[in-house]
Amino acid sequence: MTERIGTAIIGGGIAGCAVAHYLAEEGETSILVVDADELGSGSTGGSFGGVRQQFSTPLEIELSRRGLDFWRSAERVFESPVTWHANGYLFLTGQPEIMTKLGEAAALQRSMGLNDVHVLDAEQIRETVPWVGTDGVLGGTYTPHDGKVTPTEGVAALVRAARSRGVSFREHWPVRALERDGRTWRIVGPDILESDRVVVCAGYWTTDLMRPLGLELTIRPMPLYAAITAPALTGQRVPLTIDLDSGLLIEREADGLLVAILLEENPPAYGHAQMLEDFADLARVRAPSLADLRIARNVVANVDLGGDGHPYVGLVEDGLWMIAGFGGHGVMHAPPVAKLLAQTIAGRPDSTLDISSLSPWRSPEAAAEWMVASKKG
Repeated sequence: MTERIGTAIIGGGIAGCAVAHYLAEEGETSILVVDADELGSGSTGGSFGGVRQQFSTPLEIELSRRGLDFWRSAERVFESPVTWHANGYLFLTGQPEIMTKLGEAAALQRSMGLNDVHVLDAEQIRETVPWVGTDGVLGGTYTPHDGKVTPTEGVAALVRAARSRGVSFREHWPVRALERDGRTWRIVGPDILESDRVVVCAGYWTTDLMRPLGLELTIRPMPLYAAITAPALTGQRVPLTIDLDSGLLIEREADGLLVAILLEENPPAYGHAQMLEDFADLARVRAPSLADLRIARNVVANVDLGGDGHPYVGLVEDGLWMIAGFGGHGVMHAPPVAKLLAQTIAGRPDSTLDISSLSPWRSPEAAAEWMVASKKG
C-alpha cells in the first residue's frame, strides 16, 4: 500500500535534519526524512566545517551571526557532543582591489554589530600567524573567534532532537521523481510515498529533481580535493587560512593540517596528485615551512557550486519547498536558514529577517555574494 505522511523531507544532510527539527519544534507532525545513503553522508559529511562571519552582503552576514550562535551553543542546547574549535579565520590577498573589498566587507560586518573582525597589513599578519609567508601580500582580514566544527556531530544532535519530537528517518531511500497528484505529492523511490508537503534539501541533486517541474537551477557538484597531513605546526595558532589570490587553504585538523586549493573549476584530469604538487609550489611562497609536509591521507568533498553565492530557499509551487545551493557554506548557514524556512512553512515567519530574496525563482541579476569558496586571482 502507498504510505501517506504529512511532510516528506528529501535529503538527510545538515539542511534536511535541521528543517525536520525546526518543523517539529513549530508543532508540525507526521514528518519523514529520507536520504539516498546515510544521514550526513553527502556534502555535509565531506565539509571542512568552517564557520565564519566574513561575508559581504547584509543577509549572509546576518545568517553568519545566527550560524555562529547555533554552533557555539549546540552542545549545550542539544545536550549532545558538538565541539566548537575557535581557531579563527584569515583571508589574505596581494591584490589592491580585493584588499579594498575585504576592508569594505569588514566595515559592513562591524556596522552590523560583529566587532571581532580585524583588517591587518602584512606585518600584522606575520605577527599574528608567523608561519605565513607574506611576500607580495598587501594584507587581509582576521576573525580570531570564528572556528570550525565536525558537521556530522551537528547532524547527530539534530536527528536526536527531531526524533524526540516524533520525526522519522529512512536511510538508503533514493528519490527518483516527484509527481503532483491533485493536491498531493507522490515521491517515487523504492516505494511510493504520498505527502501533503515536500521539502527538498538534496544539495546539488536538487537540480535534477526540480528540472522536470520547470525550475532550472544552477547548482552543480565540484569535487574539492584535499589532504590531511601528519602532525604539523605544533603549538601554533592555525586559523582557517585562505589565500584569495591562489586559492591555497590551510586549516587545523586534530594535530595535523587539512590542505587544499579552492578553484572555480577543476582542470581536466585534476586530482589529488596535481593538487598536492600545486600546493607544494604555492606553499613555498605562502607557507614555506609547509612545502614538504608528510601526507597522512587524501580526502574529497563535493561542493555545491553555482548561482550568485546565496542559497535557493522557499516555495517552488503549492506544497513544494526547497533549501539548497549554499555554495560550500551549508554547514555554517543551513541551520539558521532551515529555522527561518520552517517558521515560514508553519505560517509564523521570523519578523526580523526577510528571506524572500532567496526565492528559487529569483532573478539571476540578484545581488551577489563574492566571498565564496574559490580563489579570486
